[in-house]
Amino acid sequence: MRALLVFSAAFISAILFGALLAFPVYEIFSSFGEVPFRKIVSRTTLLSGLLFSLLYFAHYNGLSLHRLGIRSHRAHIRLIQGLAAGFIIVAIIEANLLALGIHDLNAERLLSLERLSLLLLGGLLTGLLVGIVEELIFRGALLGGLSRQTNTALALVVVSLVYAAVHYLKFRDLPVDAAIHWYTGLTMLPAALFQFADPARYDAMLTLFFLGLLLGLVRLLTGNLILCIGIHAGLVAGEKLVQHVTDFMPYSPYAHLVNRYDPFSGDLASVCLLLFCVSLYFLCRRR
Repeated sequence: MRALLVFSAAFISAILFGALLAFPVYEIFSSFGEVPFRKIVSRTTLLSGLLFSLLYFAHYNGLSLHRLGIRSHRAHIRLIQGLAAGFIIVAIIEANLLALGIHDLNAERLLSLERLSLLLLGGLLTGLLVGIVEELIFRGALLGGLSRQTNTALALVVVSLVYAAVHYLKFRDLPVDAAIHWYTGLTMLPAALFQFADPARYDAMLTLFFLGLLLGLVRLLTGNLILCIGIHAGLVAGEKLVQHVTDFMPYSPYAHLVNRYDPFSGDLASVCLLLFCVSLYFLCRRR
C-alpha cells in the first residue's frame, strides 16, 4: 500500500510541477514568437514526468542505465528486432481489419512510393523520439521502480493503467484574450480531463492498456528497454502508414470493433494485443 501511495505521489507531483513549469518556459519562448500555451504546458508536463520518474527510480534503485534496461551490447540489433516486431504487430492487426471489411486499401495512396517513403521516415523518427521518452518513463523508471517495491504483476497493471490514462490528458486552447499567469497551467488541469467523460474513448484506452502490458512484459521478461523502444517506434511508424494507405469503412457490420475517433484501436486491436501478451508469456516461460 505504501509503495502505491509513493508512486501516486510521484505521478501527481510530476503533473503539478509540469503545469507550474509551463509559465517560465512560456515567458522564455514567447519572446521569440507566438507559441500556444497549450503546447507549452503539454511539453513541460511530459518533461516533468521524465524527470520525476527518473528521480523515483533513482531513489529505489540508483540511477543506472543498466538497471533501467539500457544495454549497449548489441543495442542496434535489439532496436532493429523491436522495429520489426512493431511492424509485424501492426500488420497482423491491420490484416484482420482488412479481412473484416473495416478498412479498405486505397490503391492510389498505396502506389505513391515517394510519399510512402517520406511518411515512413517521418514515422520512424517520430516513433523513436516518442519511444525513447515514453519507454524511459513507463517501462524503464516507473515499472522498474514500482516492481522493486511491490508485486511485479501489480506493478505491471498499475503502470499500464497510468500509461493508458496519460494519453487522454489533453490541454485545451485558452481564449484568445486570456491572460497567462504563473498558475494558469494548474487551472487548465481539470479541463484537460474532458476526454475521460466520453465513453466512446474507453475502448481505445483499453487498447493502450494492453499495449502497455505487452511492452511491460517485454521489459520484464527480456530485461531490455532498447527492445521496447524499437517495438514502440515500429508501432508508431506502422500505424502512420496504415492510416495513410487505408480508408475506414463506417458502414461495415464490424465497424464497432474499432474506436470511432481512432479506427485502428478498439476491441479488435485489444484482443490481438492480449493474445500477443499471453503468447509472449508462455513462450518465454518455456524457454
